Amino acid sequence: QLGQKDMLIDCQGNWGNVHTGDGAAAPRYIEARLTKFALEVLFNAKTTEWKPSYDGRNKEPVTLPAKFPLLLAQGTEGIAVGLTSKILPHNFNELCDASVAYLQGKKFSLFPDFQTGGYIDVEKYNDGERGGSVKVRASIKKLDNKTLVITSLPYGKTTASVVESIIKANDRGKIKIR
Repeated sequence: QLGQKDMLIDCQGNWGNVHTGDGAAAPRYIEARLTKFALEVLFNAKTTEWKPSYDGRNKEPVTLPAKFPLLLAQGTEGIAVGLTSKILPHNFNELCDASVAYLQGKKFSLFPDFQTGGYIDVEKYNDGERGGSVKVRASIKKLDNKTLVITSLPYGKTTASVVESIIKANDRGKIKIR
């Protein structure tokens, strides 16, 4: 799932909810097209190199050089032989500011940002050393002896997965639900 799909895809219909973990409706009930931002950033005739297609009747892009750091905006993860990597999603506005600072030769700081909120410990984020970790936390407040309020979720968690973990903790006797 794209970290910030609304930046690139103009969705019509029920595409699910990143906060609850609900999936999208059946494909026949949803439609999508590229946003104006995506068309400008990815499919620009001035920045895209084209070559003839296999039969020479059409042209196809050699690469799609993006004018914006989409990989950082969307986040991604992958596995190679004995190696795994995860790039966490970053904030659109902070990426714009960092891009301008980079082009001007200025120093900048850039850290991940999550749609579902949550807190992040970025102490080792820019070390670039193997085995680095990013710790994320939820925001939980105790209203009274019977009520906990969860205002933000850790990255990668949904309300459904949090409810499920609370029920499992109750079943194991770690917490008591009334």
